[in-house]
Amino acid sequence: MKIFNLFVVLISLAAGSVSCKKMAHPEKVPIVEDIDTDPVEMTMYDSIIVNQVRYIISLQMQSGAIKDNEASNSKICGYFANIACRALLKKPTEENVSIVKKYMIWYMSKLNGSINPITGKAEVPGSVYDYYAPNETTNGTYDSVDSYAATFLSLAKEFAQLSVINKDWLVAHSTQLNLIGSAMEKCIDNTENSTPTAFTTDDNDGLSVDSYVHGAKYTMDNAEVNEGLKSMVWLQTNVMGSATESTHYQTLLSANTSAIESQLWRGDRYNWNDDGTNGTSNSNWTNFYADATCQLYPALFGVIDPFSERANILYSTFNIHYPNWSNGTVYSGAYPWAVIAYAAATINDKLRVDEYIKHILTLNNAGKQKDYWYSTEAAFTILAADKIKNQGDASIFIPTHIPESLNLALNKTATASTSFNDPNLSIDGNLATRWSLAAATENEWYKVDLGSEKSISKIDIKWEGAFATDYTLQISTDNVNFTDLKVITGSLGGNVSHTFNSTNARYIKILLIKAALPYPMSFWEFEVYK
Repeated sequence: MKIFNLFVVLISLAAGSVSCKKMAHPEKVPIVEDIDTDPVEMTMYDSIIVNQVRYIISLQMQSGAIKDNEASNSKICGYFANIACRALLKKPTEENVSIVKKYMIWYMSKLNGSINPITGKAEVPGSVYDYYAPNETTNGTYDSVDSYAATFLSLAKEFAQLSVINKDWLVAHSTQLNLIGSAMEKCIDNTENSTPTAFTTDDNDGLSVDSYVHGAKYTMDNAEVNEGLKSMVWLQTNVMGSATESTHYQTLLSANTSAIESQLWRGDRYNWNDDGTNGTSNSNWTNFYADATCQLYPALFGVIDPFSERANILYSTFNIHYPNWSNGTVYSGAYPWAVIAYAAATINDKLRVDEYIKHILTLNNAGKQKDYWYSTEAAFTILAADKIKNQGDASIFIPTHIPESLNLALNKTATASTSFNDPNLSIDGNLATRWSLAAATENEWYKVDLGSEKSISKIDIKWEGAFATDYTLQISTDNVNFTDLKVITGSLGGNVSHTFNSTNARYIKILLIKAALPYPMSFWEFEVYK
């Protein structure tokens, strides 16, 4: 999926180049209605599937390519289209299967050779460039190689599983499937491949890099590649008929699964990329993309069991930080991130999925689509509706495994008696930002509103150099009557932790009584724990 570092992203945006997997173009797109279906007879899930299937169908060009959106000059991104076609197969009518087949023919006709015709540089054979409507021109670039290949192979598996006819048709395209599998394999860092080292480490760890242009090992990509490797094992066994190759891809799969656990999993969350370490995570829940969103991908793509304790903790924590996605709230630019709904459906959070579907249907019933609505947004919404509709006896999601270490003050609301800068800078989870008093005064205060009454037992303060030697911690449930919790004198600053018997509070106040230095008192972070 592939993000670059912030500098590269900013350069790309400035140049008008937009990642087809993470960002979106600004065009709005209308709903395409299915006039052949009586909405009175449809469930909510059927209705949303019909609406979004027809929308995806409207994006297919005569050549078989599927555009990202309805704009005349829309990008044609293989990753987007692969997922869109997987969604179409959830309603495998003759028309939809034909549309998917036509697209697969187009995709396989675009497989690259060993030389980039635009730049003249070496290319990964079997990769596919992004194209642009209406004439299918290309700049010889892509967002990634690994995810494009992996999602196409997963599409091919699902296509073959529909019927013997489909499987027999794919047999005739074994050469192309093997080439696509080879492109995915060429991105895997092992003893057979020398990966770029500008972004990450060539350490033969079994993780995939997004491409040889960037050489980044992302959690999102690797979750998709993990599923793609599973699909290739199946295809080799059931379509290409090669037990040797099936075993080969199974070996790659086992190594990749182990690497995700050892290199990307950091004990309480996944690091969004492999930065060459396996120690303390530097993924930050306050960064929606890619740090927070990547936490959903291992369960979504089957690297871990979606009903496991780990999946529950990650998904529950995501919802604590981003509680309103299901009502349509957008947390990153303008891109809707409907993939969250699919992740919710995978863990069987029916309540939130239903709320999201109702939000989209409200727009659809008014003849609209949500802003920045792409083929993948439609696809993930279809996949979410289909998953919830067919969950059967699966247990409904219950967030029973909230981490004890969760900082309850994170991203809540902070105020202060005086402020040089925003008080919320000390509850943002970022140790590079801080709140400070407006002047070198004493007997001031700083207060955090947790949003609702919580049971708390610890307060941590990460002081800046201008710390308080004397201060008092107070709590309140009504923001009127405050009681002393801790009285501290002679503090030496630094990172301090104050523990106490569990008590209920909504408002946490620190009275800054005496300063250590003749500077405005300040701290990097003010944290409250259950």
